[in-house]
Amino acid sequence: MFFKNSSKSAFRSLLFLFILVCYTTLFGVERYGAIEIGGKGVKGYVVEIDHNLATIHYRNSFNTAPQSGINSNFFISQEMINLVSEDVAHLKTLLVKDQNISENEIFIIASSALNKIHNKAELEKGIAHKTNSKLFFIDEREESMYAFYGSVPKAQWNSSSMIDIGGGNTKVAWINEKNTIDFFEIPLGTVSTTQQADRLDANISFGEKCANVIKNELTSFPNAATKETLYASGGIFWATAYLKTGGKLEAFVSLEKEDFERIITTFSHEQAACTDETLAPCFLLHYYGAKDLIAGATLARDTITKLHFFTQKIYFSKDGAWVIGWLLQR
Repeated sequence: MFFKNSSKSAFRSLLFLFILVCYTTLFGVERYGAIEIGGKGVKGYVVEIDHNLATIHYRNSFNTAPQSGINSNFFISQEMINLVSEDVAHLKTLLVKDQNISENEIFIIASSALNKIHNKAELEKGIAHKTNSKLFFIDEREESMYAFYGSVPKAQWNSSSMIDIGGGNTKVAWINEKNTIDFFEIPLGTVSTTQQADRLDANISFGEKCANVIKNELTSFPNAATKETLYASGGIFWATAYLKTGGKLEAFVSLEKEDFERIITTFSHEQAACTDETLAPCFLLHYYGAKDLIAGATLARDTITKLHFFTQKIYFSKDGAWVIGWLLQR
């Protein structure tokens, strides 16, 4: 009886494997793990790609804020290298053991915020030592292109722009009349705005300090193409949509100027007694911190205003991520 039951169990397992292999072969479904090292933190994803349609099925993250470990001469500290390497190793273990992703199908990519550091070799060594994996770097142009394709629905490529606010910089991209990606970068992100605002010696609120930092950076500003829709990607847009919907995020969430104002107002007040993480403000406060939320929302509001994008339809793209574009284009 034990042999028969074991045989049936083995047969079912083999049948399931056979069906899975056939489905993958016939329909082109591919599963990958991606680990993104950005200015704000380290994120891990499981991405399924089916005929160029990508879907995120798992995500996890650590808010280590690598940008905070980069000095004004663009060197990342050894302490931050160690922290980032440990985060990457932890996420890789989760992808392999909990999500059943093959090590050969896991990719580790550093964002454009990390591409500027002068000691890349040390970061590469730290990652290799902890994970035995290669670290890929991308620049601002590549990240803008990947973020566009990873955030904007294909049917709207020609009628939409994309904005991605990371920890260290902001990218804006669109498809131009030559049918290629056009973009520009603003060297401010959520974490870097917080850092610069903290260094200002002025008797004004933190929000006003952020606004001054951003205003100085936006004095000389390139023009973006006029489009019908703006798709937004990045942690501050996720937080803004989360607060607006009370945590009930849909694939695309419409955003307006007052939504960013709500973030700034909500987290400009003392939140010390905020302990119930079932409430959206408390969850966001503990996940991001008040200063980064204020800095990010101010950056989003003022940049979109400067670009005259509030005259367009603006949507947060829940599954938008430049790593998706990277996987699709690799």
